[in-house]
Amino acid sequence: MFKERQKEISQLKGFLSKTGYGACLVYGDKNVGKSSLVHMATRGALATKVYLHIDSENKDTILNHIRAKCIEAFPNIELPATNNISQLIKFIFENSVNQKIILVIDDLAKLLSVGLEIIPFFNSFKDRYSKLSNIKLIGVASTHGYKANEEFFEAFFNEILDISPLNYLAASSFYSTALLDDKLSYYAVFGGFPLYNAMIQPQKGFAKNLKDLLLYIDSPLRLKIEGDLNGSFAKKYEADTLLCILAKRRFGHYGELKDEFKAKSPTGDFDYILNKLIEMNVIEKKSPLHYEYDKKKYFYQFHDPLYNFFYSHVYENTMSDILPEEIDRTYETVIKKEFEKCFLPRRISDIAMEFLTKEAARGKFKEEVMHIAPYFTDPRTLDFDGTIVVETLSGNFYVMINPTRQTFENKKIDAFAHGLYEKQKPYKNLVIISRGMFAANVNRVKYMTYRMASLYSKI
Repeated sequence: MFKERQKEISQLKGFLSKTGYGACLVYGDKNVGKSSLVHMATRGALATKVYLHIDSENKDTILNHIRAKCIEAFPNIELPATNNISQLIKFIFENSVNQKIILVIDDLAKLLSVGLEIIPFFNSFKDRYSKLSNIKLIGVASTHGYKANEEFFEAFFNEILDISPLNYLAASSFYSTALLDDKLSYYAVFGGFPLYNAMIQPQKGFAKNLKDLLLYIDSPLRLKIEGDLNGSFAKKYEADTLLCILAKRRFGHYGELKDEFKAKSPTGDFDYILNKLIEMNVIEKKSPLHYEYDKKKYFYQFHDPLYNFFYSHVYENTMSDILPEEIDRTYETVIKKEFEKCFLPRRISDIAMEFLTKEAARGKFKEEVMHIAPYFTDPRTLDFDGTIVVETLSGNFYVMINPTRQTFENKKIDAFAHGLYEKQKPYKNLVIISRGMFAANVNRVKYMTYRMASLYSKI
């Protein structure tokens, strides 16, 4: 899980090696390995360690947890007789005057949500102990928690680490011995989340891994999805309903999703469910290229590819009472076909966008890049045809045509380029990414070309 996080681990260890007071925030999506990363970086550090895992929003539960951790860390020091969370944290800071302490608060945003009065206490600790203590505070938060408390976090923490999902290159190191098509399939379903990828056993092959991890009723990732939703929603079937609607649409405007949801679940709280799924990093809110300031054009799509695949192809095809042999048959006759025809090509487009972002960061386009986004032939209907556009500051456009198994011919490419021109979308040249070899007559002087097998090879 840590093989692709050496840079972040080094940053955290460098932070911990400094003397005196310090505060570092580690934030990112759910399941990207934030907590494991912190545990790895602090392992072996010569300090008194206090790990506070805030997994409740109940004040008494949090108070009892902090009290127990303080007793464990300071067995010979009497705790203050208080029912105040801030006073217990102050107790930890006070002890850092005479000893080195590593205090980890995971999830810090959840602790702050218990009461905003905690924030002034944290600021007072910083003012008082930044010159007196030898404490290293590491806060862990979700992306949603970071955004909800961004102003405080930016002011309070000396260092902030954004832990992103792994890209295709890094994620594929978990299954480096797999064939190319299997690598693409693994990334299509499990994405860049170390928690998911660490479970893959590439020697089994893609189909066997998919069944064992997700399709069977007792599969670990299926149970995780169900557990996460049951823990977040009083009525899980309402979240299932919205996720199934979004899976069928791929993209959805707010009004469209709400109308369809209300038709199927009249009493469900649509806004709560939608916002909770965004908070969980299951769904994200986005805007099409050139419409980032037009709220009417905003749309919702899956952020977590595992949920996307599960609700697109698994949920309704493998019910709770279906036998394992029936699941095997369903996979061969339904899921496999749908996956290869629809799901995989779309996810390969995501890989291509990810790759082009890396190319832009390396200066491949020799111009400052403004946007890399799907090209919608009609933004009103979110008609995405698999084409991706890179827009540069100078107004030039680089276009990547749908990267599927299809054979490209010059006349098709030129016709597409002409179509963009007719729609007032000038282009400089085309970027083409394919899973296979290109047709011999593609003009490689005119077009920038990549093969999926060699993506990231020079990064």
